[in-house]
Order: sequence, then structure tokens, then C-alpha cells
Amino acid sequence: MTPHSLRTLWLASTVAAALSLPGIAAAQTALRPNLIALPAFNTSLATDAGGRSTLRFGTTTWNSGIGPLELAAGEVETGSGKLRVYQVVYQSTGSPVLNYAGAFEYHPAHDHMHFNDYALYTLQPLNAPGGSLRTGAKTTFCIMDTTPIRLSLPGAPSSAFYSRCGRDLQGMSVGWADTYGAELAGQEIDFTSNADGIYQLKIEVDPKKLLLETNENDNVSCLLLSIKKPSTATVLDSSGQCSAVASITPKSARVGTSVQVTITGYGFTSGMGVTFDGGNGQRPVASNVQLTSNTDTVDQITATVTVPYKKNPGPKPVWNVRVGTGGVLPNGFTVTR
Repeated sequence: MTPHSLRTLWLASTVAAALSLPGIAAAQTALRPNLIALPAFNTSLATDAGGRSTLRFGTTTWNSGIGPLELAAGEVETGSGKLRVYQVVYQSTGSPVLNYAGAFEYHPAHDHMHFNDYALYTLQPLNAPGGSLRTGAKTTFCIMDTTPIRLSLPGAPSSAFYSRCGRDLQGMSVGWADTYGAELAGQEIDFTSNADGIYQLKIEVDPKKLLLETNENDNVSCLLLSIKKPSTATVLDSSGQCSAVASITPKSARVGTSVQVTITGYGFTSGMGVTFDGGNGQRPVASNVQLTSNTDTVDQITATVTVPYKKNPGPKPVWNVRVGTGGVLPNGFTVTR
């Protein structure tokens, strides 16, 4: 009998036993996964003879946690025909704990069972006059070990353990990823009738927050694109940070002085302010903010940055640079003596 068959038999009995209990006590140390969404890749825009434009892209999510993401099928939901899904959270000692995580549903285009609501794809206009928010239809995945990412992590297997798309068991090992290529069904967003311009393509894993993880704050990645019909989708920023601010020059100033800075980024418009946050001590102040370049790709702002004089500097004189209300360059500007 294969390891998957043994695991499936064990899970069937575990799920059945768990469902018969009024509750499950939480163990002291849970070996939870940590899901990270990488920026979309292999982006392309195509427009057919009927005028329908489609943005296609590939996605990868991986597990950097201390335990696997393991999903086990439970009972059939009344009415929907879906299978309830339980996340199997292994513990440092004792038995695993089950956490309700959603449902498995048959996916006709892929011809196998998918886990519902695993990821959400959103295309958001950043500098595209007349553009509108678009959401991808694909929210279901068959979770598997398809791509090794960091096999040096403790607990990462040297070869794929969750190697098939099971009806009763799916998962992602520590250090492994699940990759969906741009050619697969659901890896697209309809761009028909939308405006050309600069957009953020956001990939969010576990958008409904049903899965237990070691870190819930790193589930979103972003790709910055310049999109122009009929067939142009140019990557402007693949860092994954979802920031519209790319750089500031110079990157520092002394206490009690002023410097002229140039800030580059995407989606800047006239009237946007420049502020600094996240540090302490002498907070820099920007004045004379001017939009000096506004193009289809990189924009540019100039400003005068003044650092007030104080005798005692703060313990963290490194500041985030914020343009407008959204774009942020983390730890972009340093105050020196």
C-alpha cells in the first residue's frame, strides 16, 4: 500500500472520529504551514477577432512554515454535493488537530477535485483613466507539490510528497510550491472594454482566512503592469511589494539640513503629497512637491526634504517614503548626524 493510501485511510478514521466529538482541544505547539503568494509571471495580453481581450498569467504559492498544508475530505455537504474539507494541523506532540477549511468541488475544466477559495486574482487600476477593477474567476486549486522552492527548511522533503490531485487528500509540503501555468483554465482576467494604463495584479492566497498559518500577513503579492490593447502587457515592477514608489535619490540627509530629492514610481499624479512614516526621531518634511514626469511607464516627482534639528537622534532614524495615500517605499530614507 502506498504512503498516500495509508495516509488516506488514517485520515478517514481521524475525520470520522473528530466529527463525532463536541470539540477538539488545541495542542501547545501547532506545526502550521505558512502560505506565500509569489508575483504572477508569464503575463500576456491577447485580443481576439471579436474584440475580447484577455490577460493571462501564471501563479505560484509556496509553504515556508513549520508543517505541511494538509487538506482532508470529510462529509458531503447537504444540498451542494461538495465535500467539507478539514485542515490537518500536526502537533509537536500528540495527535493532529482538525480545522474546518472549506470544501472540495469537482472542477470540470481540469477534470479533478479542487479546493474552493484558495486564491483570489484582482486587477486594480493604478493610473488608467476610465479603468475598472477586475477579478479573476479562478478561486479553486488542486493543492500539490509541483515546484521545490526551499528544501533547506526543516521538515522539507527532498521529493514531492503530495504528488497527485486526490479526492480525499491534498496538500503542500514545507519548502514546496503549487504552480499553475498561464495556459491553464482560470489563469486569466477579462480585460475587454477596460482602459489602457498601469495596473496592479494582486494574488491573494486564502482570501477568506480559513486556513491556520504561522503568519497571516504575507499572503498577498503584486505585479505592476503597463497594459495596452491589443497585445501589450509590460512588467514594471515584479518585487511583489504592491508599492507604487520605486526609488528616492538621494536616500539620506543630515539633521538640520535640506536636500532636493527625486522620487520615481508609477501612477503619480499632480497634487500628490510626500510624507515619511515608520521611523522615530527627526521626521523629514517634504515641501515644494512637483510632478516632473508623467509617462506610460515610470513617473517622477521632485521635492525639498528638510530634516529638523534635534540634539538627540531617535533609535530608528530610517523612514518609509509615502507618495499620496497608497504608494510606499519601505525604509527608503535615512536621517544621519
